[in-house]
Amino acid sequence: MRIGIVGPADRAVAWEKHLRPHQSVSEVAIAKQLSGIGNIDACFLLDENPDRLPHLLEAVKAGYHTFLIAPIPTDTQQAQKVYHAAEESNVLVQFSHWPTLAPASKWMSKKISKPSFIQVNREINYTEYAESDHPFEYYWIDELAFCLRWMNGSVHHMDLKTVDLSKQHQYALHILLRFESGATANIFVNATADTSRHHRIAANNHFLLDCDVLEQKVRMGEENGGGHLFFKKQSFDASKAAELSALEFIKSIQLNRQTIYNAYHLWELNKTIDKIKKRLTRV
Repeated sequence: MRIGIVGPADRAVAWEKHLRPHQSVSEVAIAKQLSGIGNIDACFLLDENPDRLPHLLEAVKAGYHTFLIAPIPTDTQQAQKVYHAAEESNVLVQFSHWPTLAPASKWMSKKISKPSFIQVNREINYTEYAESDHPFEYYWIDELAFCLRWMNGSVHHMDLKTVDLSKQHQYALHILLRFESGATANIFVNATADTSRHHRIAANNHFLLDCDVLEQKVRMGEENGGGHLFFKKQSFDASKAAELSALEFIKSIQLNRQTIYNAYHLWELNKTIDKIKKRLTRV
């Protein structure tokens, strides 16, 4: 398999290191632009520009299975175009939504394939938030994408509440999502905390999982034969996420199966973002 990496040279070299060990990868080509990549079987597109979805669409129409490594795009019309183009061309697309691709998240989704309940608490140190390049919506969109992907179902109802001390700034947001299955996801993001904390809790009828995202540690609770709750602990290496996501993408191509975060997931996410933003204008 000949893999193309399109993007800045320094980032491309880092991703090349993740690909070289795989036996199925016979050659890795690097180019700054898609037009210079030549004949390839799949493309790793390193593109953080605002028009990255049109660039992705170009790769899909060229017939390249493509892994877009960039912040999650939030353009519903472009996402829909990518989804339909991928379906029509029988091309696989994967997006780098790191909360979903993280080793801890993947382990949790194997233990609980269909949660009945997800609770996300994300508190960000205010100084770090004020100095960050990310707007407030970046944080809740990340968690929304995580919940929607894991639940993998349609949202039936949503409630939300914000903390706005002025018309210009939001500092906290609470979102409650109820799915058609009856499952719920509760997301709370607070950008005014004194200490950063980030937990994701999920449960079904068999397990309760509590993930400390910053530490990448998971406590798994289950009942023993006597009805007593006991916990097992797992630790994960977040630095492996990129390497494992590359392997996941290549396996998807080899097995002709949908990628872990694909164009349909992105389209559904963007439609839900639009609904939330519309509600936010009325809150």
